[in-house]
Amino acid sequence: MPAEGAIVMGDTGGAGAPTRRRFTGWLPDDRAAQVLIAVSFVDALGTGLFLTGSALFFTRTLHLTTAQVGFGLSMAGVAGLLCSVPIGRLADRVGALPVLTGLQFWRGACFLAYPLADSFALFLAVAALAGTGEWAAPPVVQSLVGRLAVGAGRVRTMSALMVARNVAFTLGATAAGAAIAVGGAAAIVALVLADAVSFFLSGTLLLRLRASVPATAQETHETASAKPRPGPTYLTLALLNGVLYLHAVVLTVGLPLWIVTATAAPDAVIGAMVGLNTILAVVLQIRLGHNVDGARAGGSRQFRAGIALALSCLLVAATAGLEVPGYAIALVLVATVALTAGEVYQAVGAWAVSYALSPDVGRGYFLSVFNLGQTGAMIIGPSLLTTAVLPAGRTGWTILAAALAVAGTAAAVLARRADARS
Repeated sequence: MPAEGAIVMGDTGGAGAPTRRRFTGWLPDDRAAQVLIAVSFVDALGTGLFLTGSALFFTRTLHLTTAQVGFGLSMAGVAGLLCSVPIGRLADRVGALPVLTGLQFWRGACFLAYPLADSFALFLAVAALAGTGEWAAPPVVQSLVGRLAVGAGRVRTMSALMVARNVAFTLGATAAGAAIAVGGAAAIVALVLADAVSFFLSGTLLLRLRASVPATAQETHETASAKPRPGPTYLTLALLNGVLYLHAVVLTVGLPLWIVTATAAPDAVIGAMVGLNTILAVVLQIRLGHNVDGARAGGSRQFRAGIALALSCLLVAATAGLEVPGYAIALVLVATVALTAGEVYQAVGAWAVSYALSPDVGRGYFLSVFNLGQTGAMIIGPSLLTTAVLPAGRTGWTILAAALAVAGTAAAVLARRADARS
């Protein structure tokens, strides 16, 4: 029987239950979790609005060079890397919910300030401040879910949050594209302000959530002597998870550049690839995240992620030298299917492993440490792909495939050993 305040996934009965569950069965029954999903939806909707027009905003509105934009966003990632663990510790001391609420309002204020950043120095400052919230928020969200749910319900709830985010991001990106086409320069600034509003709105929803989070789901204050520290196995698993998380950079940087510069596939296949990835991620997330609990189960998903991602890279490598566009398109799309499967397995495995190996005391700290692997991948990954993998062509993709397969296998072995010791 789940503990008080835990998220229960199941039917609520009634004559219309089967019909309702066809559309809402992926949602947890717990009201607090449903509010958290709404928060994630609003947050991602604003992110989709902003990211679609961000390149135009930075270059045409703020008049920055592409090099300045790249440097500023890299510094935002570094700021997030440095602040994530201290914020995770803060979440352990005062509670994940108030910290997450504060982060949302903080991010809203940063995006309100973006249009006022009329110099490179101000852009750097705002980007760094926004980066602290962007990269610190995910482990705090995961920590909060860890308090609300138990067992496999944690991974399933995180999967539901991811589904909501993917759907909302797609809606936001679509709306932003239409707004830019119709509204021009004014619409680009409006998208930034709309993202700020989304953070304020999601923060307000979190304020309402506080009253419905049971007392048993609140963090308690721990003394410094009671705080455990991650061991070598946990840190290694975080690093390996970061290697697997390179799929995000492959999708957004590696594959688009490869398609444009090294294949016979038309540029339009990039849009098809992104759309296919989004649809499959939504369809597969709940299915592949069902009934996953414990380090051993999480490690097996990390192994599957490594194999699927390796297969994707080998399929991409096979497009080199193909002169028939149809064959190149087919391989790219099949590679996208494998990449998406690996993406979902990586996320599910990471949640299960990090939950299983994080103690109740100091969970926010442990999860923020585990998240450093993913943050590092997003900082290092673009340079790795553009300076090492892509220039090496087929050999580069093959080496990356081997690295991903090894990372997945090693994660499974370490997780199994950790599970046996626990």
